[in-house]
Amino acid sequence: MKKIAFLSQKGGSGKTTLAVHTAVAATEAGERVVVIDTDPQKSATVWGETRSQDTPIVATTAATDLDRVLDAASHERMTLAIVDTAPHATPDATRIVRSVDLVLIPVRPTAFDIAAVGSAVDIVKAAGVRAAFVLSACPFRSPEIAETRIIMADYGFLTSPVEIIDRRAFARAIATGRAVTEFDSDGKAATEIRALWAWLKEQIQ
Repeated sequence: MKKIAFLSQKGGSGKTTLAVHTAVAATEAGERVVVIDTDPQKSATVWGETRSQDTPIVATTAATDLDRVLDAASHERMTLAIVDTAPHATPDATRIVRSVDLVLIPVRPTAFDIAAVGSAVDIVKAAGVRAAFVLSACPFRSPEIAETRIIMADYGFLTSPVEIIDRRAFARAIATGRAVTEFDSDGKAATEIRALWAWLKEQIQ
């Protein structure tokens, strides 16, 4: 079973949004997916409770119990675990990143978000885990996107070639317990999420 954690030390980065939409895209591509919500805000859990679909499975747990939940998911023959984390620096963040194969750090192309990236990078580097950035909630055709890519390159991690544009479809899908690939399957948001999952799959194989 492959394991990905979405990690951000700043709220509003799009961490949970990316986690659940990616989970559905992976499910639709044939993966057996569990979303593990370790965020006390439980946004992914609330989303899961509003869904009419049984998949992906959403499990809620404290970070201290993550390894036990991952073991249970592996025994249930899940092929992918996506871990959503709390948006602040805690000892739990280190525990989580050490349990996964890849950490994805969402970054909005804004000064505040870029400034907050350093703490997430420090956690990942201290744990010795592979990580990558993904540009999320991007304004359409914004010059800040390219500028952010240049800044992120200095950290030595990959940055996903897929940019997630700030589109209303994301919020509308979440509000109805769906993902964009279910809400508007042929829309641009769905295309971006499928492309992100395809890229992520290459990174964890």
